[in-house]
Amino acid sequence: MARSRNLDDQQERLSEATWSVLTERGLPGLTIRAVADRAGCTTGLVMHAFPTKQALLLHARDLLHARTAATADAAEAEGREAGGAEGALLAVLWNSLALDRVGEDAARVWVSFLAAALVDQTLAERHRAQNRRFVERIARLVRGCRPEWDEDRARAEALGLVSLSEGLGSLASADPETYTVAVQRHAMAEAVRRGVGASGPADAPGELLRGMPTSADTGTAAATAAGTDGIRLRAFREPDTEAVVALWMECGLTRAWNDPRKDVARKLGVQRDLFLVAEADGRVVGTAMAGYDGHRAWVNYLAVAPALQGHGLGRRLMAEAERLLLERGCPKVNLQIREGNEPVMEFYRALGYERDAAVSFGKRLIAD
Repeated sequence: MARSRNLDDQQERLSEATWSVLTERGLPGLTIRAVADRAGCTTGLVMHAFPTKQALLLHARDLLHARTAATADAAEAEGREAGGAEGALLAVLWNSLALDRVGEDAARVWVSFLAAALVDQTLAERHRAQNRRFVERIARLVRGCRPEWDEDRARAEALGLVSLSEGLGSLASADPETYTVAVQRHAMAEAVRRGVGASGPADAPGELLRGMPTSADTGTAAATAAGTDGIRLRAFREPDTEAVVALWMECGLTRAWNDPRKDVARKLGVQRDLFLVAEADGRVVGTAMAGYDGHRAWVNYLAVAPALQGHGLGRRLMAEAERLLLERGCPKVNLQIREGNEPVMEFYRALGYERDAAVSFGKRLIAD
């Protein structure tokens, strides 16, 4: 029994070393010596497990499949819980993109194996088999969204979605500045919406986005948009609360009858992924709180640190909020401006907003 555990530990150590070398150096750098150095063992031990270079490559390809299958399983379960059949499909497809470091590594490895498979029949067979398993998964999820479709139609749709997924991942691995996280997510959400009649993120609440491997905890959130000025936009995190409230106070957005901390807490229970923060050098320098009720969207608490106002950050926050709302199928965004605040009115006019012929009414249900 102890010998079996030791062999399992050894295999796991070699697998981790193989993956580490592969993601850093690509297939050309995946050698017996490199794996041995990374695993801290002899080349003889590596060659005992992988007698040939091809055996090592096949093991690495199996590692890619196993890792992506595991993350897809988790994404499917969390997506289904948050958004039903459509949520599961979209979550698995987003999971296949290069949206964070894990996805970027997997995309680079996938491209490397595709290139190698063109000249190695054994690798090609393994590559095709594992790709077809992914197509089968997507076809199953498509049928879950459209149970009236027969298998041929579901498979045809799945092939299109998988082609888009692998194309986006390949392009993003080579040109992440053009094929950004936002571009990938939007393209895939639109393909799902048009292909299977899914509404994409409109039906997927914030829990779906938080549960995916593009969460803010990875450092490259799905909702993150980095700017050339070093300021990045990301989803709000609970530790941001005091800094956000301080910013709102500094910008004059708080009122005695509104408890800003209660506003934050309430937002965390409803579409929290639409609560955006701008961050610079670890400091909160901007916010925007959006929401969509299925008919209209609203944007509140647009704030930019006074020292940074007039440099386009407010526009960036609004553009990101609009992008996320558009992904949900939102047809129109509304906002409220206090009477007489002409500078703010001019700001929104410059963004294409117009004054509606309407009067704002309100009724407080809970006193702060």
